Amino acid sequence: MFGLKKYRFLDKTFIFGTSSLVLALAGQVIAQTPLQQPTAQALHGVVSKITIIGNKTVTNEAILNLMSIKQGTNLTANAVAKDIKSIFSSSYFQDVKFDLGENGELIISVIEKPTVHDILYEGFDIVSSSSLKDKIVTKKYTIVDEKKLSQDLRSIEQAYIEKGYYLAKASYTLESTQSGSVDIIFKIKENTPIEVRKVNLLGNDYFSDSELQSFMVTKPYSWNSILTSSGLFRDEYVAADQQNITYYYRDNGYAESTVIAPISRLTRNKKDINVSFFIEEGERFNIGNIKILGDLIENEEEIKNKLLLKEKEIYRISKFNYDMKNLKIIYGDQGYAFAYIYPTFNIDRAKKLYNINYTITKGEKTYIRKISIEGNVKTRDNVIRRAIKITEGQLFNATKIEKSKSLIEKLGYFESVQLVQEPDQAHNAVDIKVLVKEKSTGSLSASLGASPDTNGSSGLSFFGQLQYQERNLIGKAYGIGANVQISPSPRSNGSVNYTLSLNFGNPSIYDGPWSFGTSLSTSLNEQSVTTSSSIEQVYITQTTNTFGLNIGREILENLRFSLGYNISETNTDPSVPLTQKFYASGRTEKISQTLTYDITDNYVSPTSGLFLSGSNAFGFDLFGGQYKFGTMSALGALYIPLDFSDNYRTNFRIAFQPKFVYQTSKSKSVPYWERLTLGNSYYMKGYSGPGEALTTTANVAISPITGQTTTFTIGGNRSFYGVIEYFVPIIPQAGLRLVTFGEAGTVLDDYDTFSFDKIKYDIGFGFRWTTPIAPFRFEWAFPIEQGNIGKAHFIFSIGTDSFNNNM
Repeated sequence: MFGLKKYRFLDKTFIFGTSSLVLALAGQVIAQTPLQQPTAQALHGVVSKITIIGNKTVTNEAILNLMSIKQGTNLTANAVAKDIKSIFSSSYFQDVKFDLGENGELIISVIEKPTVHDILYEGFDIVSSSSLKDKIVTKKYTIVDEKKLSQDLRSIEQAYIEKGYYLAKASYTLESTQSGSVDIIFKIKENTPIEVRKVNLLGNDYFSDSELQSFMVTKPYSWNSILTSSGLFRDEYVAADQQNITYYYRDNGYAESTVIAPISRLTRNKKDINVSFFIEEGERFNIGNIKILGDLIENEEEIKNKLLLKEKEIYRISKFNYDMKNLKIIYGDQGYAFAYIYPTFNIDRAKKLYNINYTITKGEKTYIRKISIEGNVKTRDNVIRRAIKITEGQLFNATKIEKSKSLIEKLGYFESVQLVQEPDQAHNAVDIKVLVKEKSTGSLSASLGASPDTNGSSGLSFFGQLQYQERNLIGKAYGIGANVQISPSPRSNGSVNYTLSLNFGNPSIYDGPWSFGTSLSTSLNEQSVTTSSSIEQVYITQTTNTFGLNIGREILENLRFSLGYNISETNTDPSVPLTQKFYASGRTEKISQTLTYDITDNYVSPTSGLFLSGSNAFGFDLFGGQYKFGTMSALGALYIPLDFSDNYRTNFRIAFQPKFVYQTSKSKSVPYWERLTLGNSYYMKGYSGPGEALTTTANVAISPITGQTTTFTIGGNRSFYGVIEYFVPIIPQAGLRLVTFGEAGTVLDDYDTFSFDKIKYDIGFGFRWTTPIAPFRFEWAFPIEQGNIGKAHFIFSIGTDSFNNNM
């Protein structure tokens, strides 16, 4: 054919050379790995067979699925380049080669990337490696992926940025193992954190720098920054302060104030930073006229009286936001779920007044169509539904819906509770979806300790405790508990003291207002009433068996009455003269009546609200009771929250409890185990040591031969106790809180008169740790005597942290 010899680009040699060049460039540019040039036959004919060699983890099918070349297709340069790119893009391989074998066989040789054997961390001090494990996308036993590793480095550095360490640099190395896999070692160069050297507030005339900085999170670095982490630069803190300053101005009448985007400038040493906030205050406005327009369901003045903003007062955005929400509630409580509130502002700049018009379109009345519950794996639906104060088919009520959310949270079974409203305006209906996230409600704990032998020897005595508590048994809200305590007897005969107790409660019988509870306990306690140096050792051995029954009913919302019966049998070694004087043996029967008012936010660990309780009990002889007496007590506990943000809440707890025990029979005194004492792990902790109980004592003769006497605590008939505590979450997710406290209390006997100089005081601090296993308390209490702080008392206990339960 004409021109065929002159233009050689169609013969095999030219095709081979051109194709080889294309493949080589494709391999170098796209795959960036060496590619063996295919033979001339690689671009000629049909692929009769595909053979893959070198793969260990990735299957042949997975590789073939990445390729467009299949058995029976023609081999082209574009197809080869495309498949090389596709195989490398899977991130499974570090080398790929295409070769052409005999009779049209395509041979693909691959070298896989190694698998991850382990992930290690080096140099992580500020950010713990355990906190990074959930953020790291690279996992063990997967193939090494450079993209994921790069993402992990960014995640690590971001975690350091959140701590104020903007200069931290993360890296990784791969170390081969004998099995052919690799260990990934993440390394960090933490460097020093960026400290805020200066905070500049510009443009503020009405409020001083100190007043604005009092609530700002961004603060200059100071000596206490080591303890509080304040003074470290964080972007989110600066952004939050921009909003905080704006809100503060607008909540003090400056309705149009703005804070221009702050400027942060790093100093030359790259360790310090200066932050500047530019404030445009604007004018200060008062409220002019307030008008309620549109569809009114009440008289305009009646609605205005329910609003916080009042005419002629300073405009405050917090009150405006509340009024908008309150108007929705006012209409929502009447069934108008779709009421639309449209505020307009008429500004009189000459008089500096904000005139507000609320135009309301009420819409149609709405009904609850369906209530569904999601997220409760363990808790039964009926337990949640009985806390919901609105039913299907009922008229929409905004207050009852919000109240229902609070009551579900109050159960203490859930980490989070949401009531999502799903409106269907076309049918004047709303579906309520209750979304809950459960948390652990059971705890099993065991503790073991040792102390020097009480008999004065150099050995150790061991004691232990086993406790089980479940507040939501089988998801029906049943409460059950068991406790075993064992400690050595002071005698050297190998005997032990013990306490065994069981309890069960049902807070809602058949989902109704009635509750039921019962308890059973037995104990043996042997104690020495003499010192180790006494000539004659005297011991008191006491056994007690107790059974209790309680039935309660909700009278009104948050108000509950309960009636209890308790019978106990106490036996004490009768050879001790003390027991004859104070009636240390016998059977006691009591009937108790308790009235409780509880508007706290949580039954188990409240942070806000009020708890009030009054109780009266009297001894009688229905089943052989031997003592007639009465007891009275009251408890008031106020919980005051202090929120620093939506997710960070501290709180105060202020409580007071008086108690009184009295005789109802002249012939017998109150049994001494019913008398009142203070000074233990819960009340007056600074006086919890031996012989420090805040109560009346008596000198009792224990040996008629030697005339030896001992001081014995006999209790009192009146006690007064008060406490102020402040709780600060340290690690909210782990349930760890710091507590500081101050206590005051005294115990008086029959003929004692009350005076303030008889009150004892202590102060202290500690940690309360609510774990899935059990609540732990670690506390240090210091008694205060005549204005001087005494020696610390260390308190460790396992059990409930609910102040209301412990009182």
